[in-house]
Amino acid sequence: MRAKIIFPHLLALLLVGVGGYLFLSSALAARSDEALKQNLPVVAGLFDRAEAMRGYEQLAAVRRLSMGRAVSDVFQELDVQMAEGETREAFDRRIRDTWFRKTVQAVETVASELMGEGRKPAIVFITDRNGVVLARNTTPNACPAGRNVAHGMDVVQKALDGEANFSIWSVDGSPFDNKSKGEGHLCSMMSAGLLEFSAAPVWGRDDQVAGVLAVGFEVSNGAAAEKAASIAMELAVIHAGEVYSTSLMGDTARQHLNKVIKGSDVALRMRRAFSSGAPSEVFPLTVGTEQYLAVAAPVSTSSARDAIGYLFMESVDGARSYTKPLYVYLLIVALGVLLVIVIGYLLGNYFMKPVMAIEEGLLKIINGEYDYRFDVESAEVGGLSYRINQLVNVFTDQEESSEDET
Repeated sequence: MRAKIIFPHLLALLLVGVGGYLFLSSALAARSDEALKQNLPVVAGLFDRAEAMRGYEQLAAVRRLSMGRAVSDVFQELDVQMAEGETREAFDRRIRDTWFRKTVQAVETVASELMGEGRKPAIVFITDRNGVVLARNTTPNACPAGRNVAHGMDVVQKALDGEANFSIWSVDGSPFDNKSKGEGHLCSMMSAGLLEFSAAPVWGRDDQVAGVLAVGFEVSNGAAAEKAASIAMELAVIHAGEVYSTSLMGDTARQHLNKVIKGSDVALRMRRAFSSGAPSEVFPLTVGTEQYLAVAAPVSTSSARDAIGYLFMESVDGARSYTKPLYVYLLIVALGVLLVIVIGYLLGNYFMKPVMAIEEGLLKIINGEYDYRFDVESAEVGGLSYRINQLVNVFTDQEESSEDET
Protein backbone atom coordinates (compact mmCIF):
# COMPACT_ATOMS: atom_id res chain seq x y z
CA MET A 1 0.00 0.00 0.00
CA ARG A 2 2.85 2.32 0.76
CA ALA A 3 4.21 1.78 -2.78
CA LYS A 4 0.77 2.50 -4.24
CA ILE A 5 0.66 5.78 -2.37
CA ILE A 6 4.24 6.83 -3.15
CA PHE A 7 4.90 5.57 -6.69
CA PRO A 8 2.21 7.43 -8.72
CA HIS A 9 3.03 10.77 -7.09
CA LEU A 10 6.77 10.14 -7.43
CA LEU A 11 6.40 9.24 -11.11
CA ALA A 12 4.29 12.32 -11.83
CA LEU A 13 6.79 14.60 -10.09
CA LEU A 14 9.75 13.09 -11.95
CA LEU A 15 8.02 13.35 -15.32
CA VAL A 16 7.05 16.97 -14.78
CA GLY A 17 10.37 17.95 -13.14
CA VAL A 18 12.85 16.24 -15.46
CA GLY A 19 10.75 16.96 -18.54
CA GLY A 20 10.54 20.63 -17.59
CA TYR A 21 14.30 20.78 -17.04
CA LEU A 22 15.10 19.19 -20.39
CA PHE A 23 12.68 21.47 -22.19
CA LEU A 24 13.96 24.64 -20.52
CA SER A 25 17.64 23.74 -20.91
CA SER A 26 17.27 22.87 -24.61
CA ALA A 27 15.22 26.01 -25.27
CA LEU A 28 17.75 28.24 -23.50
CA ALA A 29 20.68 26.51 -25.22
CA ALA A 30 19.08 27.03 -28.63
CA ARG A 31 18.41 30.66 -27.78
CA SER A 32 22.01 31.06 -26.59
CA ASP A 33 23.41 29.55 -29.80
CA GLU A 34 21.20 31.77 -31.93
CA ALA A 35 22.30 34.85 -30.00
CA LEU A 36 25.93 33.84 -30.53
CA LYS A 37 25.39 33.41 -34.25
CA GLN A 38 23.97 36.91 -34.44
CA ASN A 39 26.52 38.56 -32.15
CA LEU A 40 29.78 37.04 -33.40
CA PRO A 41 29.81 38.77 -36.82
CA VAL A 42 28.84 42.04 -35.12
CA VAL A 43 31.71 41.69 -32.65
CA ALA A 44 34.10 40.89 -35.51
CA GLY A 45 33.04 44.01 -37.40
CA LEU A 46 33.23 46.27 -34.37
CA PHE A 47 36.59 44.82 -33.40
CA ASP A 48 38.00 45.50 -36.87
CA ARG A 49 36.75 49.09 -36.70
CA ALA A 50 38.28 49.51 -33.24
CA GLU A 51 41.60 48.17 -34.52
CA ALA A 52 41.40 50.53 -37.49
CA MET A 53 40.76 53.46 -35.14
CA ARG A 54 43.80 52.44 -33.09
CA GLY A 55 45.80 52.28 -36.31
CA TYR A 56 44.61 55.76 -37.27
CA GLU A 57 45.68 57.04 -33.87
CA GLN A 58 49.18 55.64 -34.41
CA LEU A 59 49.22 57.05 -37.93
CA ALA A 60 48.18 60.47 -36.64
CA ALA A 61 51.13 60.43 -34.23
CA VAL A 62 53.55 59.44 -37.01
CA ARG A 63 52.07 62.04 -39.35
CA ARG A 64 52.48 64.74 -36.73
CA LEU A 65 56.10 63.74 -36.15
CA SER A 66 56.76 63.71 -39.91
CA MET A 67 56.00 67.42 -39.90
CA GLY A 68 58.27 68.09 -36.93
CA ARG A 69 61.48 70.01 -37.28
CA ALA A 70 63.70 67.00 -36.51
CA VAL A 71 62.40 65.14 -39.59
CA SER A 72 61.86 68.06 -41.96
CA ASP A 73 65.41 69.34 -41.33
CA VAL A 74 66.76 66.09 -42.80
CA PHE A 75 65.68 67.31 -46.23
CA GLN A 76 67.00 70.85 -45.84
CA GLU A 77 70.28 71.86 -47.44
CA LEU A 78 73.18 71.52 -45.03
CA ASP A 79 75.00 74.71 -44.12
CA VAL A 80 78.50 73.22 -44.36
CA GLN A 81 81.44 74.99 -45.92
CA MET A 82 84.46 73.37 -47.52
CA ALA A 83 87.48 73.73 -45.27
CA GLU A 84 90.73 75.21 -46.55
CA GLY A 85 92.81 72.52 -48.24
CA GLU A 86 89.97 69.97 -48.13
CA THR A 87 89.52 67.91 -51.25
CA ARG A 88 86.17 67.65 -52.94
CA GLU A 89 86.02 63.95 -52.21
CA ALA A 90 86.68 64.52 -48.49
CA PHE A 91 84.11 67.34 -48.42
CA ASP A 92 81.43 65.15 -50.06
CA ARG A 93 82.20 62.36 -47.59
CA ARG A 94 81.88 64.81 -44.68
CA ILE A 95 78.55 66.02 -46.06
CA ARG A 96 77.27 62.46 -46.31
CA ASP A 97 78.44 61.64 -42.78
CA THR A 98 76.87 64.81 -41.38
CA TRP A 99 73.63 64.15 -43.19
CA PHE A 100 73.60 60.50 -42.03
CA ARG A 101 74.15 61.51 -38.39
CA LYS A 102 71.38 64.09 -38.72
CA THR A 103 69.03 61.48 -40.15
CA VAL A 104 69.90 58.98 -37.43
CA GLN A 105 69.28 61.68 -34.83
CA ALA A 106 65.90 62.37 -36.44
CA VAL A 107 64.73 58.76 -36.26
CA GLU A 108 66.02 58.48 -32.69
CA THR A 109 64.08 61.62 -31.80
CA VAL A 110 60.92 60.18 -33.35
CA ALA A 111 61.39 56.90 -31.45
CA SER A 112 61.97 58.77 -28.19
CA GLU A 113 58.86 60.91 -28.60
CA LEU A 114 56.72 57.88 -29.37
CA MET A 115 58.08 56.12 -26.29
CA GLY A 116 57.14 59.18 -24.26
CA GLU A 117 53.57 58.86 -25.54
CA GLY A 118 53.40 55.23 -24.43
CA ARG A 119 53.95 53.79 -27.93
CA LYS A 120 56.91 51.43 -28.29
CA PRO A 121 58.12 51.31 -31.90
CA ALA A 122 59.98 48.26 -33.14
CA ILE A 123 61.65 50.28 -35.90
CA VAL A 124 61.70 53.83 -37.24
CA PHE A 125 63.22 54.70 -40.60
CA ILE A 126 63.31 57.56 -43.09
CA THR A 127 63.51 57.19 -46.86
CA ASP A 128 64.20 59.67 -49.64
CA ARG A 129 61.74 60.56 -52.40
CA ASN A 130 62.55 57.28 -54.20
CA GLY A 131 61.96 55.01 -51.21
CA VAL A 132 65.63 54.46 -50.48
CA VAL A 133 66.34 54.13 -46.75
CA LEU A 134 68.44 56.96 -45.37
CA ALA A 135 68.67 55.73 -41.76
CA ARG A 136 66.85 53.71 -39.15
CA ASN A 137 66.92 53.77 -35.39
CA THR A 138 67.72 50.11 -34.64
CA THR A 139 71.47 49.50 -34.99
CA PRO A 140 71.69 51.94 -37.91
CA ASN A 141 75.39 51.34 -38.58
CA ALA A 142 74.83 47.59 -38.95
CA CYS A 143 72.77 48.16 -42.06
CA PRO A 144 74.08 50.40 -44.81
CA ALA A 145 71.74 52.94 -46.32
CA GLY A 146 70.66 52.72 -49.93
CA ARG A 147 68.11 49.91 -49.73
CA ASN A 148 64.94 50.66 -51.70
CA VAL A 149 61.90 49.42 -49.78
CA ALA A 150 59.21 51.12 -51.85
CA HIS A 151 59.24 48.26 -54.37
CA GLY A 152 58.10 45.73 -51.79
CA MET A 153 56.16 47.83 -49.26
CA ASP A 154 52.83 49.22 -50.38
CA VAL A 155 52.66 51.30 -47.21
CA VAL A 156 55.85 53.17 -48.21
CA GLN A 157 54.84 53.48 -51.85
CA LYS A 158 51.50 55.05 -50.90
CA ALA A 159 53.30 57.51 -48.64
CA LEU A 160 55.61 58.44 -51.54
CA ASP A 161 52.43 59.11 -53.52
CA GLY A 162 51.38 61.55 -50.80
CA GLU A 163 48.99 59.29 -48.85
CA ALA A 164 49.65 58.64 -45.17
CA ASN A 165 48.55 55.08 -44.41
CA PHE A 166 49.09 52.06 -42.19
CA SER A 167 49.20 48.31 -42.73
CA ILE A 168 50.19 45.07 -41.02
CA TRP A 169 53.22 43.39 -42.54
CA SER A 170 54.83 40.02 -42.10
CA VAL A 171 58.56 40.18 -41.47
CA ASP A 172 58.99 36.83 -43.22
CA GLY A 173 57.37 37.93 -46.44
CA SER A 174 58.14 41.63 -46.32
CA PRO A 175 61.11 43.66 -47.57
CA PHE A 176 62.65 43.12 -44.14
CA ASP A 177 63.37 39.48 -44.88
CA ASN A 178 67.14 39.28 -45.22
CA LYS A 179 66.81 36.18 -47.39
CA SER A 180 64.93 37.99 -50.14
CA LYS A 181 66.77 38.76 -53.34
CA GLY A 182 67.53 42.06 -55.01
CA GLU A 183 66.97 45.39 -53.33
CA GLY A 184 63.68 44.38 -51.76
CA HIS A 185 65.00 44.13 -48.21
CA LEU A 186 66.17 46.43 -45.46
CA CYS A 187 68.80 44.10 -43.99
CA SER A 188 68.33 41.73 -41.11
CA MET A 189 66.16 43.59 -38.64
CA MET A 190 64.57 41.20 -36.17
CA SER A 191 63.15 37.72 -35.81
CA ALA A 192 60.13 36.73 -37.85
CA GLY A 193 56.83 38.21 -36.78
CA LEU A 194 54.19 40.80 -37.60
CA LEU A 195 54.69 44.55 -37.71
CA GLU A 196 52.03 47.20 -37.90
CA PHE A 197 53.48 49.99 -40.02
CA SER A 198 52.42 53.62 -40.21
CA ALA A 199 53.99 55.69 -42.99
CA ALA A 200 53.60 59.42 -43.63
CA PRO A 201 55.06 61.55 -46.42
CA VAL A 202 57.57 64.25 -45.56
CA TRP A 203 56.84 67.33 -47.63
CA GLY A 204 59.58 69.55 -48.98
CA ARG A 205 59.50 73.29 -49.51
CA ASP A 206 58.47 72.76 -53.12
CA ASP A 207 55.25 71.04 -51.91
CA GLN A 208 56.57 67.77 -53.24
CA VAL A 209 57.16 64.57 -51.28
CA ALA A 210 60.79 64.65 -50.18
CA GLY A 211 60.73 61.34 -48.34
CA VAL A 212 58.82 59.07 -45.97
CA LEU A 213 58.81 58.59 -42.21
CA ALA A 214 57.81 54.98 -41.42
CA VAL A 215 57.28 53.45 -37.99
CA GLY A 216 56.72 49.75 -37.29
CA PHE A 217 54.98 48.54 -34.15
CA GLU A 218 55.38 44.88 -33.29
CA VAL A 219 52.26 42.75 -33.06
CA SER A 220 53.43 40.74 -30.07
CA ASN A 221 52.66 37.11 -29.32
CA GLY A 222 50.62 38.32 -26.36
CA ALA A 223 48.48 40.58 -28.54
CA ALA A 224 45.61 38.08 -28.77
CA ALA A 225 45.29 37.74 -24.99
CA GLU A 226 45.31 41.53 -24.56
CA LYS A 227 42.69 42.05 -27.26
CA ALA A 228 40.52 39.12 -26.13
CA ALA A 229 40.05 40.73 -22.72
CA SER A 230 38.39 43.72 -24.40
CA ILE A 231 35.78 41.63 -26.25
CA ALA A 232 35.20 38.94 -23.58
CA MET A 233 35.79 36.00 -25.92
CA GLU A 234 38.70 33.92 -27.16
CA LEU A 235 40.78 35.28 -30.02
CA ALA A 236 43.53 34.05 -32.31
CA VAL A 237 45.72 36.00 -34.73
CA ILE A 238 46.16 33.90 -37.87
CA HIS A 239 49.04 34.41 -40.29
CA ALA A 240 49.52 32.30 -43.40
CA GLY A 241 47.33 29.50 -42.06
CA GLU A 242 49.17 29.31 -38.72
CA VAL A 243 48.33 30.55 -35.23
CA TYR A 244 50.58 33.53 -34.65
CA SER A 245 49.06 34.46 -31.29
CA THR A 246 46.09 33.16 -29.30
CA SER A 247 44.34 33.89 -26.03
CA LEU A 248 43.86 30.15 -25.43
CA MET A 249 46.09 29.15 -22.55
CA GLY A 250 48.71 26.43 -22.88
CA ASP A 251 50.77 24.95 -25.69
CA THR A 252 48.37 22.01 -26.04
CA ALA A 253 45.42 24.29 -26.83
CA ARG A 254 47.55 26.15 -29.37
CA GLN A 255 48.57 22.88 -31.04
CA HIS A 256 44.95 21.71 -31.18
CA LEU A 257 43.87 25.04 -32.67
CA ASN A 258 46.65 24.90 -35.26
CA LYS A 259 45.56 21.41 -36.24
CA VAL A 260 41.93 22.47 -36.56
CA ILE A 261 42.78 25.56 -38.61
CA LYS A 262 44.69 23.44 -41.11
CA GLY A 263 41.64 21.24 -41.54
CA SER A 264 39.96 21.51 -44.92
CA ASP A 265 36.66 23.01 -43.70
CA VAL A 266 38.12 25.74 -41.49
CA ALA A 267 40.91 26.54 -43.94
CA LEU A 268 38.35 26.95 -46.73
CA ARG A 269 36.23 29.30 -44.62
CA MET A 270 39.26 31.40 -43.75
CA ARG A 271 40.41 31.61 -47.38
CA ARG A 272 36.95 32.78 -48.40
CA ALA A 273 37.00 35.42 -45.66
CA PHE A 274 40.42 36.67 -46.78
CA SER A 275 39.41 36.77 -50.45
CA SER A 276 36.08 38.51 -49.78
CA GLY A 277 37.47 40.91 -47.20
CA ALA A 278 34.46 40.25 -44.92
CA PRO A 279 33.85 38.05 -41.86
CA SER A 280 32.84 34.46 -42.52
CA GLU A 281 29.58 32.89 -41.45
CA VAL A 282 29.45 31.43 -37.95
CA PHE A 283 30.74 27.86 -37.86
CA PRO A 284 31.33 25.25 -35.11
CA LEU A 285 34.88 24.69 -33.95
CA THR A 286 36.21 21.99 -31.63
CA VAL A 287 39.54 22.65 -29.91
CA GLY A 288 40.50 19.63 -27.85
CA THR A 289 37.39 18.91 -25.79
CA GLU A 290 36.03 22.46 -25.89
CA GLN A 291 33.20 23.40 -28.24
CA TYR A 292 33.17 26.86 -29.82
CA LEU A 293 31.22 28.88 -32.31
CA ALA A 294 33.68 30.86 -34.43
CA VAL A 295 33.99 33.58 -37.05
CA ALA A 296 37.05 34.15 -39.26
CA ALA A 297 37.71 37.73 -40.27
CA PRO A 298 40.57 39.30 -42.25
CA VAL A 299 42.56 42.23 -40.92
CA SER A 300 41.37 45.02 -43.20
CA THR A 301 44.73 46.80 -43.03
CA SER A 302 46.81 43.80 -44.11
CA SER A 303 47.76 42.93 -47.64
CA ALA A 304 46.00 39.99 -49.29
CA ARG A 305 49.27 38.14 -49.84
CA ASP A 306 50.03 38.13 -46.11
CA ALA A 307 46.62 36.56 -45.24
CA ILE A 308 46.55 37.99 -41.73
CA GLY A 309 43.28 37.63 -39.90
CA TYR A 310 41.47 37.08 -36.64
CA LEU A 311 39.56 34.05 -35.41
CA PHE A 312 36.86 34.96 -32.91
CA MET A 313 35.76 32.06 -30.69
CA GLU A 314 32.97 31.94 -28.15
CA SER A 315 32.78 28.91 -25.88
CA VAL A 316 29.41 27.21 -26.20
CA ASP A 317 29.51 26.10 -22.56
CA GLY A 318 30.55 29.58 -21.49
CA ALA A 319 27.73 31.19 -23.44
CA ARG A 320 25.27 28.81 -21.83
CA SER A 321 26.52 29.59 -18.34
CA TYR A 322 23.35 31.53 -17.58
CA THR A 323 21.47 28.21 -17.77
CA LYS A 324 23.26 27.06 -14.62
CA PRO A 325 20.42 28.35 -12.38
CA LEU A 326 18.41 25.46 -13.85
CA TYR A 327 20.42 23.23 -11.53
CA VAL A 328 18.53 24.91 -8.70
CA TYR A 329 15.37 23.76 -10.44
CA LEU A 330 16.70 20.19 -10.42
CA LEU A 331 17.54 20.55 -6.75
CA ILE A 332 13.97 21.62 -6.02
CA VAL A 333 12.70 18.60 -7.96
CA ALA A 334 15.02 16.34 -5.93
CA LEU A 335 13.71 17.84 -2.69
CA GLY A 336 10.17 17.27 -3.98
CA VAL A 337 11.01 13.62 -4.63
CA LEU A 338 12.35 13.27 -1.10
CA LEU A 339 9.25 14.90 0.34
CA VAL A 340 6.98 12.59 -1.69
CA ILE A 341 8.83 9.56 -0.34
CA VAL A 342 8.77 10.76 3.28
CA ILE A 343 5.16 11.94 3.24
CA GLY A 344 4.06 8.82 1.32
CA TYR A 345 5.76 6.62 3.90
CA LEU A 346 4.12 8.49 6.80
CA LEU A 347 0.71 8.36 5.13
CA GLY A 348 1.17 4.67 4.41
CA ASN A 349 1.93 4.02 8.08
CA TYR A 350 -1.06 6.12 9.13
CA PHE A 351 -3.44 4.00 7.09
CA MET A 352 -1.70 0.66 7.44
CA LYS A 353 -1.47 0.64 11.24
CA PRO A 354 -5.27 0.39 11.94
CA VAL A 355 -5.71 -1.99 8.98
CA MET A 356 -3.01 -4.27 10.40
CA ALA A 357 -4.70 -4.07 13.83
CA ILE A 358 -8.00 -5.22 12.28
CA GLU A 359 -6.20 -8.03 10.46
CA GLU A 360 -4.60 -9.26 13.68
CA GLY A 361 -7.95 -9.08 15.50
CA LEU A 362 -9.70 -11.12 12.80
CA LEU A 363 -6.95 -13.72 13.06
CA LYS A 364 -7.61 -14.02 16.81
CA ILE A 365 -11.35 -14.50 16.26
CA ILE A 366 -10.66 -17.12 13.60
CA ASN A 367 -8.42 -18.92 16.12
CA GLY A 368 -11.35 -19.11 18.63
CA GLU A 369 -11.08 -15.93 20.69
CA TYR A 370 -14.78 -15.09 20.18
CA ASP A 371 -14.79 -12.60 23.03
CA TYR A 372 -12.24 -10.38 21.26
CA ARG A 373 -13.60 -7.05 20.09
CA PHE A 374 -11.95 -4.37 18.01
CA ASP A 375 -11.03 -1.02 19.54
CA VAL A 376 -9.44 0.95 16.67
CA GLU A 377 -9.34 4.71 16.99
CA SER A 378 -9.14 5.97 13.42
CA ALA A 379 -11.33 8.44 11.61
CA GLU A 380 -10.89 6.45 8.40
CA VAL A 381 -11.35 2.85 9.57
CA GLY A 382 -12.89 3.25 13.06
CA GLY A 383 -16.39 2.78 11.61
CA LEU A 384 -15.23 -0.34 9.81
CA SER A 385 -13.96 -1.88 13.06
CA TYR A 386 -17.33 -1.13 14.74
CA ARG A 387 -19.26 -2.88 11.96
CA ILE A 388 -16.94 -5.89 12.18
CA ASN A 389 -17.70 -6.04 15.93
CA GLN A 390 -21.42 -6.06 15.04
CA LEU A 391 -20.89 -8.86 12.54
CA VAL A 392 -19.03 -10.95 15.14
CA ASN A 393 -21.85 -10.39 17.65
CA VAL A 394 -24.37 -11.67 15.13
CA PHE A 395 -22.41 -14.84 14.51
CA THR A 396 -21.73 -15.44 18.24
CA ASP A 397 -25.33 -14.58 19.38
CA GLN A 398 -24.06 -11.86 21.69
CA GLU A 399 -25.86 -8.61 22.28
CA GLU A 400 -24.53 -5.63 20.45
CA SER A 401 -23.02 -3.15 22.83
CA SER A 402 -23.83 0.52 22.43
CA GLU A 403 -21.16 2.86 21.07
CA ASP A 404 -21.60 4.90 24.22
CA GLU A 405 -20.75 2.01 26.55
CA THR A 406 -17.34 2.13 28.17
